[in-house]
Amino acid sequence: MNAKFGKIDFGLFAATLLLLGLGVVLVYSSSFALAHQRFGGADFFLSRQAYRALLALLCFIFFINIDYHIWGKLSNLLYLIAIGLLIYVLFLPESHAINGARRWITIGNVRFQVSDIARVVMIMYLARKCEESGPEIKKGKVFFLHLSKICIMASLIVLEPDFSSAIILTFIGLSILFVSGARVSHIFLMIVSIVPVSFALVFNTPYRRNRMLGFLNMPDRVEDLGYQTFQSLVGLGNGGLLGVGLGRGEQKYFYLPEPHTDFAFSILGEEIGFIGLVIVLCIFVFMIYRGLKISLNARDKLGQVMAFGFTITVTIYLLVHTCVSTGLIPTTGVPMPFLSYGGMSLIFTMSTMGILLNISSQTRDEIAVKELSGIIGAPKKKKKKR
Repeated sequence: MNAKFGKIDFGLFAATLLLLGLGVVLVYSSSFALAHQRFGGADFFLSRQAYRALLALLCFIFFINIDYHIWGKLSNLLYLIAIGLLIYVLFLPESHAINGARRWITIGNVRFQVSDIARVVMIMYLARKCEESGPEIKKGKVFFLHLSKICIMASLIVLEPDFSSAIILTFIGLSILFVSGARVSHIFLMIVSIVPVSFALVFNTPYRRNRMLGFLNMPDRVEDLGYQTFQSLVGLGNGGLLGVGLGRGEQKYFYLPEPHTDFAFSILGEEIGFIGLVIVLCIFVFMIYRGLKISLNARDKLGQVMAFGFTITVTIYLLVHTCVSTGLIPTTGVPMPFLSYGGMSLIFTMSTMGILLNISSQTRDEIAVKELSGIIGAPKKKKKKR
């Protein structure tokens, strides 16, 4: 670690590495049956996740050692690049679409979802703009100027289409504006405006409407629309208190579609049980607590807002994924942070954790300690003898 940035938050550092390692184990446990059927080898997903976990670890260390103020200075340029990429994927040929969606860019053997970049960039951009705005953010003109930048990104993501990512990005953006001092009335007005638009987008699109109907009528539609949620709950029920053991769960044997991505929580619950899930969730809660503490202690508003944005992102993705797996909200393809299969998603998440740890190395407490140690350790001038 670069000594000039002081000491990072070791608790958050350890929790991040622990979840990274657990994620590799879980990906293999949840995917070997699917990998054997589709690709003829049980370790197909494992080898890719392990390789990307190594790349994610390198990115993690890299971003720890880069001053976070650089990302604030580059945020305007990064925002334009992110918008350009979001527009670019919309014009990709049909052959590049996956299940009818144009969300990904492929460069060689690397494929990444553009909304992941957009989310990270939006947090950096809003952190810089909220710092520049200061108390002016309470004014409607300034608030809606920042809001328009969020809406541009969210609208482009909806067109891919990726409705859930657009909603999550919007919620993260509004949360950042709220903690930056925006008026509650402005945010409430925005939420009231979003609700009818969201309902229209859901019920005018067949597959979204079916998901909603499956959620609302799950007990009566376990054979079709409510099948995924029902099987997820069966898996959690099979786990009981202690679980059936890693690798021994049954739901990954083609009962649940995409068990290594969309239903990682259910597979984990079946194999390590309720107690194991509580331990894993406690690690996440500890990570979120440390992230919020870093935000409170950051030396400037840029660091405060950026740390909050990255922390709330992990929080929202964790909540959405667990709520889908437990049948509390309609099914949507949101990965579980660190634990779901997805190389580039993991790399982006680890990179943001690296930036968060860099912010922790420059907190007000650290600066105060440095200044105090500099005063105490300063050599005293000897008085000249007359």
